[in-house]
Amino acid sequence: MTNIVTVDFRGDTLFGFQEGDHIFVALRPIVEAMGMDWSGQLQRVKRDPILSEGVGIMPTPFGRGGDQEAVCIKLDLLNGWLFTIDTNRIKDDSVRQKVLTYQRECYRVLHDHFAGKAKHQGGGLADDEDLAQSRGSKLSQIKEVRMIFGAEAAAQLYLQFGFEIVPAMIDRTRQPTLFDYDQIKSVGTNA
Repeated sequence: MTNIVTVDFRGDTLFGFQEGDHIFVALRPIVEAMGMDWSGQLQRVKRDPILSEGVGIMPTPFGRGGDQEAVCIKLDLLNGWLFTIDTNRIKDDSVRQKVLTYQRECYRVLHDHFAGKAKHQGGGLADDEDLAQSRGSKLSQIKEVRMIFGAEAAAQLYLQFGFEIVPAMIDRTRQPTLFDYDQIKSVGTNA
């Protein structure tokens, strides 16, 4: 079983997990949280030639009565599915407003990504769980942390993000950091 991440999005609990190089999001909890018909949205995804490529069935422990299989969609396609929903055709105003909230958040996340902002404000799809962060964005964060806080902090963040560890990383001699300045200074004066 892969590691399941829960994200609280404006009071709705959403589920995601990584499988290989892809992050998947359970689709039904999102559809139900918005108050929409599950079967209609499942058919919408299956009909779309691009969205249907990113759908998978994954075992999940959050179903009623224990482990169940859930229809999931790749995270990078989630916004595409949300944008296929025509809110003008939704009769129930509360459902329409909920769908618009999800769509607005996707527009914001896309803007921030392409504008290079990568903001993390609590309560969004790109929440503290790093669900919406790409590998490249995580690596950029690690580089920035290394420049500001040093190699040890960068290594801890690298491990927290769940990147792979190779033997050379364990056996390497640690590079001095800014916090090692006193030690480096004393070596220089004793020479």
